[in-house]
Amino acid sequence: MTLNKIYNIWSLTSEDKDIQSQNTSKFYDIVNDIRNSKYIWSTQDIDTFKAFLKHNEKKWFVVNLFSKLDIIPEQLFQPFIEAAIHETNPSANRYFIEPCLRVFGFERVFESLNLHFQNGNNETKIGVCKAYYWARSPLVSVSKGDGPCETKGYHLKWNGHYYSDYDRDKGTHYEMTASEVSKCKVVLKTLRIARRKLLLEEFLKNKDTDVRYQIKLRLPDDISSFSSENKALANLYFKVLAKDVVPDNYADLQLKKRLGIFGNNKLIRFFLKKKNDRIKKKGLITLKNK
Repeated sequence: MTLNKIYNIWSLTSEDKDIQSQNTSKFYDIVNDIRNSKYIWSTQDIDTFKAFLKHNEKKWFVVNLFSKLDIIPEQLFQPFIEAAIHETNPSANRYFIEPCLRVFGFERVFESLNLHFQNGNNETKIGVCKAYYWARSPLVSVSKGDGPCETKGYHLKWNGHYYSDYDRDKGTHYEMTASEVSKCKVVLKTLRIARRKLLLEEFLKNKDTDVRYQIKLRLPDDISSFSSENKALANLYFKVLAKDVVPDNYADLQLKKRLGIFGNNKLIRFFLKKKNDRIKKKGLITLKNK
């Protein structure tokens, strides 16, 4: 079956109002056939996928397809990352990031996003910050009742129905070994230091309101959360925040932008800071990721 035929079936079975859906049954059956046959994509197919990933609607076909396949061609790694960066919906960019995490590993995804942030314009930097939210390691903190949290790692595997960290047949998770978790911690620490250094440096030199807002959402609120390598930059960062309050939510961001130069007024800064403190204290929903 040609790629065009596969796409036509997907476009006919996917409703316009739910174009991101990955559960249309007829398309699902075709993807399973592709999985079982270990289909090899041609150079022309790869070029078509690259073009689709730049298209507002056709990119969802690519995501729906590869979300159920073991392998994503190496040539599509960067197009997937770029599609995530340019996706305007901060909840939907995960559909491009998560397959890359599964196939290429979190280290490559982290490093690629860092390069795009470092070399991109303000629009790209904002898109990368939103993608950072979904670019996560396989490590999670698991609560043990009243005791301290335990760090565990989970592999994403095909459980017969979709990719998950849970084996539906055995009723158990695909857990990492203690050795794998330890190695993952070391890599994650290095990557986290690099990302925060990049964000701190950009915040200090870039006064764009939207960029600073997105960067703040990706950084800790407390100096103690920064590593020793980034402590000096973090101190400068908090000094800037003390002089120019960056909002913690989308509504206040728009207010500050409307106020323009008056957004730096002491009274306005005091108002925004108090409001931010109240939101944090009450744990209110803040539309942070918009």
